[in-house]
Amino acid sequence: MKYPGLSCCIIGLVLASMPGLATSASPTAKAGLECGLGTAGISYLACKLSGKSSKQCAEIGAGVGLTGALACSLYAKHLEARRKELAGKENNLDAQIHYVQGLNADTRQLNADLTQRVASVTQDTDKLVAQIAQQQISQEQLTRERKTLDDLVKTSQSEVAQGTQALQEAKQFRAQKSGSSADLDAAIAQQEQLLAQAQHQVELLAAQRARV
Repeated sequence: MKYPGLSCCIIGLVLASMPGLATSASPTAKAGLECGLGTAGISYLACKLSGKSSKQCAEIGAGVGLTGALACSLYAKHLEARRKELAGKENNLDAQIHYVQGLNADTRQLNADLTQRVASVTQDTDKLVAQIAQQQISQEQLTRERKTLDDLVKTSQSEVAQGTQALQEAKQFRAQKSGSSADLDAAIAQQEQLLAQAQHQVELLAAQRARV
């Protein structure tokens, strides 16, 4: 189950706030409105989560902060949808294999989103470090930038933590089953690897925060 990631969520919100563009938005972009922020609640942090630059997000406008960004996390939404799909079928091996393979697909997309975030944040932090060195940024602006980075790291870490929790649930089911299931074991191993990659991306984000 592929999904467009947080970038689509932001695109939907931005298009909704721009007359003439909302009507021509793709169905997936319009799905961004499901974040529940509304045209007046476009989140600067959620924009940053989509991998856009600080300049682009500033042009969109300040928003509702960490809570709004978490609400806009399509990764979390998809994890919840997969849990609901599995409900009542936890003892069905095929359903469990489908569930973990779905986690694999979702976490691959999360890794793609995180890679984009790291690239954007690194570029923005380079500029911020230069501004600090040249005393071209006020303390108030610097405080805002630091908070945005803090929230960005926290939100990304929360996404990885939710993926890890979903994996643990699958592992608990596997431990209760006798016999072997190569497909389930392979999907679980793949998810472990994907989450390790995601955690590494979060650590790269944290390293950028440490620079300022």
